[in-house]
Amino acid sequence: MTADTGTEPGPSGGESKDAGSDGSPRPVVGVPASKRALRSQGRLTMRKLLDSAMKVLDERGYHGTRVKDVVDLSNTSHGTFYLYFSNKEDLVRALTLEATSEASSLSQDVVVEAGSSLAGGSWEQLRSWIGDYSSLWSRYAPLFRSWTDLATMDEAVGDQTRRMVTALNEAMASQITAAHPGGDLDPEVSSMAMLAMLDRFHFMRELVGRPVDEAALDTLATIMYRALTGPDATEPAGPAST
Repeated sequence: MTADTGTEPGPSGGESKDAGSDGSPRPVVGVPASKRALRSQGRLTMRKLLDSAMKVLDERGYHGTRVKDVVDLSNTSHGTFYLYFSNKEDLVRALTLEATSEASSLSQDVVVEAGSSLAGGSWEQLRSWIGDYSSLWSRYAPLFRSWTDLATMDEAVGDQTRRMVTALNEAMASQITAAHPGGDLDPEVSSMAMLAMLDRFHFMRELVGRPVDEAALDTLATIMYRALTGPDATEPAGPAST
């Protein structure tokens, strides 16, 4: 199988910009692909490699994943793979950057949705944010299960992961501070505890073969709502209280 370049010269032969001409972000790329602009076919090929890698990581884990596995599943070639990624580690870094970039968007949503909930007593807004977090976790489950191991094996992945966790934690903590001025909750500790509960809940449900369904997310939202709004808050009007 011949290698599919799917590329066009980048600006002055340098790296592609972070955003396209319409202002939309370009997809994350590996080191080789970052040195040139990708045409639509190139972006599709890279997406196929990233999606295949996620499936292989899910089945084999990081240590068991080989470039050959990704190439075979994506029905491409080694030549094509190395047009986009330097090696397996480069591919995993790209996946991690993609996941952490989406998580950064969630940290902004904390201010709008979770923050509004804590300040205004809206269980529904907190529940909406938890649903978005759950979707992110499910989409990148092979990475979320292995954050700690990946971070110790690859410094770049570790840095990306720490930035993601810090952004989420600081965003949530700022809203806890606003909702509890002078309160007895340590905002940073409270926020970290809530994020840890969300993460490990998904991990444990998967471990025992139980779904993270709408009812489970309703319960999570109610636990967080009651913990963060205090004993004098009005009970949530969500399904968990009916």
